[in-house]
Amino acid sequence: MGNLPAELTSFVGRQREAAEVVRMLGESRLATLTGVGGVGKTRLAVHVARDLRSRFPDGVWFVELSSLRDPALLGHAVSSVLRVAHQAGRPQMAVLVEFLAGRRSLIVLDTCEHLVHGCAEMVDTLLRAAPGLRILVTSRCLLGLPAEAGFQVEPLPIEGRYRAAVPEAELVGPASGRSTPDDLVTRPVSGGSTPDDLVTRPVSGGSTPDGLVAPSVSVAAVPGGAVALFADRAASHVPGFVATPEVALLCQRLDGIPLAIELAAVRLRTLSVEQIMGRIDDRFDLLSSESRMGPPRHQTLRTAIGWSHELCEPLERLLWARLSVFAADFDLEAAQAICADPGTGSETGLHREQVEEVLVALVEKSILRRVDTGRAIRFRMLDTLREYGAEWLRELGEHAQARRRHRDHYLGLARRFDEDWFGPDQVAWYVRMNSELPNLRSALDFCLTDPAEHAVGLDLAGRLAYFWMACGFISEGRHYLQRALSLSQAPGTSLSRALWACAWLADFQGDLDEANDLATECLAQSFSQSDLAAAGWGTVCCANTGLHWGYVSEALAMYERARETHEDGGDRGAGLAYALTGQAYALTRLGRPEQALSCLRRQRTLCGSRGDIWLHSSGDWVRSLIELDRRDFPTADRFARTSLRAKYLLHDSLGMVMALASMARSAVGLGDMERSARLLGVGDLVERAFGLWLGPSEPDGPREEAEWRARAVLGDRAFDTAYARGRELDVESALAYALKDDGVTGSPYQEV
Repeated sequence: MGNLPAELTSFVGRQREAAEVVRMLGESRLATLTGVGGVGKTRLAVHVARDLRSRFPDGVWFVELSSLRDPALLGHAVSSVLRVAHQAGRPQMAVLVEFLAGRRSLIVLDTCEHLVHGCAEMVDTLLRAAPGLRILVTSRCLLGLPAEAGFQVEPLPIEGRYRAAVPEAELVGPASGRSTPDDLVTRPVSGGSTPDDLVTRPVSGGSTPDGLVAPSVSVAAVPGGAVALFADRAASHVPGFVATPEVALLCQRLDGIPLAIELAAVRLRTLSVEQIMGRIDDRFDLLSSESRMGPPRHQTLRTAIGWSHELCEPLERLLWARLSVFAADFDLEAAQAICADPGTGSETGLHREQVEEVLVALVEKSILRRVDTGRAIRFRMLDTLREYGAEWLRELGEHAQARRRHRDHYLGLARRFDEDWFGPDQVAWYVRMNSELPNLRSALDFCLTDPAEHAVGLDLAGRLAYFWMACGFISEGRHYLQRALSLSQAPGTSLSRALWACAWLADFQGDLDEANDLATECLAQSFSQSDLAAAGWGTVCCANTGLHWGYVSEALAMYERARETHEDGGDRGAGLAYALTGQAYALTRLGRPEQALSCLRRQRTLCGSRGDIWLHSSGDWVRSLIELDRRDFPTADRFARTSLRAKYLLHDSLGMVMALASMARSAVGLGDMERSARLLGVGDLVERAFGLWLGPSEPDGPREEAEWRARAVLGDRAFDTAYARGRELDVESALAYALKDDGVTGSPYQEV
């Protein structure tokens, strides 16, 4: 269980370091890997985490934080990775703490230096509450917690030794003609092998133009150092490559920093090792005439990146800079839209049709990494390279323009999502918007911190309403909508939409007074603007709140009014379907099944005609409740099963648990008490896996009735055994069991 990223290249060396980090995690529940950018902190952390998977039955999880800028969203970011659902009326950190409290898990928090104080607070809270939790952090600085075990990740050792260059007049050795090779004095490059392992000889045979003699270097057969890394990466570009003594000198020049070495190895496609050395030396000479602020290894990495930058073609350098505006990975469409020349007269020659070719060139030079998600090809830039590109973007004077183009692209994406959501592609939209979440956050943060962009930020946050509502991002959506609404905003469609969306989310989180206030304000705004869609949704939100307050009859009247408003020119898609669903549920609660079925027939026809599964599956769940009341257990099971399948695809965990409860009650009615108990165990598993808290039980609810009836027939011991069989499966197998009658193999995705 977990989500560790795949290792696309072999892991070279670091065996001692990996063993030490494993030891530290055995002795301390918090270990932090520190070191200069590009030194390999993330790679080492992932390697260690992969080796430790068997020790953590509740999962090893990788949380990448480089794209996150708001520390208030740290809990949401971790919850999203661990698939911890949002809960009504509870802070997300409290939900996360409860989820982790009884689990044995390892969490890798990657790239924490820009959020160090927020991360320290979160880590301290989680470790205090969850005794089975271990946390491995990568950062350029320690978190500063008392229980923290720090490990400095050093550059790779260099397998070889050298003699520093000296003036020829002072040389004792073959270059002066006055001595034999036995007179040579050598010393290790970085603490490598013993003299017996080495054969010392000149690198390039003689003196340099300034009267210095090149260092003597040799390559030792010691696996896992800088030379081994260079040789491994070089072999993927130049088959049959064998390291020479010059490679050790090159790795020494690069301070053994893995990222710098990998960037250099890529150049073997067009340059020899000697040519690479010469060009890197040119970069060091240039750097020596500039300000040398910062540690030498930071300067070395910057120099290596700068050298790689110079070796790129002009359009490649330009695209590198413009791509730095992305917060995380991106696709070709986004790169073309944001990074091609805008066509405003300031042309650079990077036209839209050229972007793909230049992207491929940057992948070949290891500036970008190609990521195949199984659904689409995306591209990713390492943080260190992104930072370098961003500096150049500012030097070019294009940073502000690039941020606005980035915002415009993701606003356009959000608008397309909003327009297309109530249709046949909801699963695909969920996957895409989930993958774009770091860039959406970046666009929102840009808008909400710049007064000139506040109105656009409000529009963007509101356009994502269905993503926040239907795809498991209740708390985060409310966070952004509250930020946007707290700013001075002009009346209009965007404001009304943000109000009802925030009201819906607040209601789902149990903040009923705030939800009612927001919905009331939405109604006032929408009626003054003649915005019938917002008026219908605002009325729905008032009905939701009334239902949760226990005013079922009053809620029914409001759902009916919302339906009429949408029919009269409001939102005839999702808005109307939602109002019909609420109306049917309220009628079911009031014991009026025929009228409820009439509403569901209309709702089902509407959803079916548009290809929607989000609200269609909610209607299926309501239908299962009706059939349970009518004692038609086969039909109840069929509708609950259909609802479960769709809810799983959209990560609607609350809907999954409700559907499982209906299925468990149906199994009792069908006489299969063991299956009922096992389905209840699956429901418990899903609750625990997604961190749900469903509130107090209902004595006559489907789950409670299923349990007492099954216990009465099976007896406590047999019931508990079957229950445990459902609870002890992994989530995928458990849901496959629930959706099929023929065992626990297969995937529920195959049914849709």
